[in-house]
Amino acid sequence: MLASCPQCAMSLNFDDERLPIEPFNVLCPRCRQSVTIMPPPKEEPRLPGSTGSLDSLEPIDARHAAVSTDPIRALVDMLLAGLKPIQPAAATDANKWQRRRMLLCMEDAEVRESLRSALTPSLFEVFSADTAPEAIEILHESRAEVIVLSPSFDAEHQGGAAMMQYVNSLTPQIRRRTYVALVSLQLRTLDTYLAFANGVNLTLHPEDVSSFQVIFDRSVRDFNELYRPLNQASSIAPF
Repeated sequence: MLASCPQCAMSLNFDDERLPIEPFNVLCPRCRQSVTIMPPPKEEPRLPGSTGSLDSLEPIDARHAAVSTDPIRALVDMLLAGLKPIQPAAATDANKWQRRRMLLCMEDAEVRESLRSALTPSLFEVFSADTAPEAIEILHESRAEVIVLSPSFDAEHQGGAAMMQYVNSLTPQIRRRTYVALVSLQLRTLDTYLAFANGVNLTLHPEDVSSFQVIFDRSVRDFNELYRPLNQASSIAPF
């Protein structure tokens, strides 16, 4: 395919076999002008013997139609099955009673207990820590999946910053399986922008801790939907 630069009229030659279907831009080697290339339409592939017209197809009887479409139906069913969301590991018979392990790193005892009472005991196993070293030790021993953190946690030793430094040091695979909720008076609940800015999964205002379980479930659904293509491609169960 031949094209020319509208700025300096330099001829541009392209290999037809390597051209994409959609229009694309290139820089002119001479004047560096951006040139939009419109590839010619490519003929759509057809089955051998097909004329491309529905009018030319001969009628077939119902029995032949059923036999011919069975393989197609099977292929469609197989593709649709591959698009179904992967069921969480907690839904299997082997571990359906397994509870989420949650670590509370909060300096306000009243808020911490209010959050703890908002959780269903059959769904969560809750741990608490008073200092950052203790929290990290509990994480190693319990393999807690959820961390609820206050910025002023263990303020004397900057425990909030230490915990976030620890979370940020995790490998991407482990970090995606560690859900971090940040609780602060300066945050709005379910503020996705501030969650991203602070490197956490969920933001929570202390006034909403009594509804934590509902808020957490909604946040996890959004999180799983975001990572659904990656989880399916990697055969990983949702969080």
